[in-house]
Amino acid sequence: MKMSSRMRYLTLIMVFVFLYTVKNSVSSNPWQPVSFVIYQRKLRDLIPPTQDSMKNQMLTVIGKLFPPYNLSAVRQHQSYYFPNINIFFTGIPKAGCSNWEEALLRAEGRLDTQLAPDKVAQVHGRLTGDYSMSHYGGDGADVNSATSIIVLRNPWTRAVSGYRQKLSSEKTQGGSLAGISKNIVSAMRADNDSNPDPLCTFEEFVKYSVEKGGIKNVHFQPQTRFLSADIMRYDKIIPLEYADMMADDLFQELGKNISILHSYDQTTDPRQQSSAVKAKKWLIELSEKNPELVEEFYKIYREDFDLLKYTNFSDINFPLPLL
Repeated sequence: MKMSSRMRYLTLIMVFVFLYTVKNSVSSNPWQPVSFVIYQRKLRDLIPPTQDSMKNQMLTVIGKLFPPYNLSAVRQHQSYYFPNINIFFTGIPKAGCSNWEEALLRAEGRLDTQLAPDKVAQVHGRLTGDYSMSHYGGDGADVNSATSIIVLRNPWTRAVSGYRQKLSSEKTQGGSLAGISKNIVSAMRADNDSNPDPLCTFEEFVKYSVEKGGIKNVHFQPQTRFLSADIMRYDKIIPLEYADMMADDLFQELGKNISILHSYDQTTDPRQQSSAVKAKKWLIELSEKNPELVEEFYKIYREDFDLLKYTNFSDINFPLPLL
């Protein structure tokens, strides 16, 4: 029996409503398998969001973002003022802060040459400590005239990068916080577990984070923890995913021929960098095994996702912001 024109029309409408419902339900459900959203959107061009769109979005999350402000009153250890280039920098651990601090120290004139990637941690301590707002003693006029910069990162790739570098047994970079990792193993691994690795697995790290409501070490605390929303303004918001091109623009404005260090794997497309690839793989596997665990892990960093409307690991454009 032939389908009437009216029936065909109603069928098309029902299909459209179904697809629309699936798309939007997936968009609000951050732990769905990738197969559900593979057609959600096409690959985006690597064009950074506008400053206005990022500032407006952050304003909805953290409240006060613009005047009244008082940068000279900021006393967070991760905030720095570089007077020669008049830059105020808020560094968030595992959001490229070491690379940015190294580049800013060169622009400031404190470093003569670029540090090698395996030496960049040397910026911590005395080098950046001299510029830390934790012991600022000026009158405030200089700092309040500065250009204020903050770098943010997709919470999923930040968590995976933090695990790989600080807690894992990965030979290229892991284990610098082996004590915390061993504590996680002691708390989460059964006595009869056959895993010979003395450091924690990614799943053990996630379970421990959920059980404890997060890990107190700064490398795993939410990025919102570092935002002094009541007295801060942010003139330049930089998603780490677009850091290379946005850094070039910044240093050109400063009249400096300087570039920041790249990621470990030198891949220019952030969607192909190792932490993004591993995050997608590990989180999809974990979400299929234990979706409730991934949901609870997501809740720890919920506001970090909202800061720039960051994509979920199941998104084709992960880890880019969607602004």
